[in-house]
Amino acid sequence: MSEPAVRSSPLPRVLSVLVLFVAGGAAGGVLWERLWQAPTGLAYQGTWYLEPAGPDVSFEAIALFVVIAFPLGLVLAVLAGMWRGHESATLVSVLVGAGLAAFAMYAVGHALGPGDPQALAAGQPDYTPLPGDLGLNAPDQGRVPWHSSALVALPAGAMTGLVGTYLLGSRGFVRRPRG
Repeated sequence: MSEPAVRSSPLPRVLSVLVLFVAGGAAGGVLWERLWQAPTGLAYQGTWYLEPAGPDVSFEAIALFVVIAFPLGLVLAVLAGMWRGHESATLVSVLVGAGLAAFAMYAVGHALGPGDPQALAAGQPDYTPLPGDLGLNAPDQGRVPWHSSALVALPAGAMTGLVGTYLLGSRGFVRRPRG
């Protein structure tokens, strides 16, 4: 009789994938803040106004976040998917890790960026130039800076990378002997 195969625990893999994604998200946040150029605005009657106003200026941070987050998720998931075995645990940990990484990327980038211009404008004289803050929506008063569908970019890239790894990896199209 042969001994049953000893199954290893998926816990080390889950923790490794989570750490990989959170660290990658934090690095992505640093890159996001470094590449972004803060739009300028003016303080007027205690309120900050984007100058020049326009959707192209307020959309730059969101577009840059997506341009960084999707490929980052793709690469991190390919790295996680190359580790064979415990595919279900890997799938769940990549999905959870990608969500955490997206939030870490936002939190690090936002923390490194300039402060909230609406709060800074409150005590400034009229027409004082102030930089905008790094957020994922238009810099309008009363908006929560992280309520954005752009946070889905990193998990979308991660799922694309993981599916691609599993379908096209070394086991995907290997010709099996017949008969």
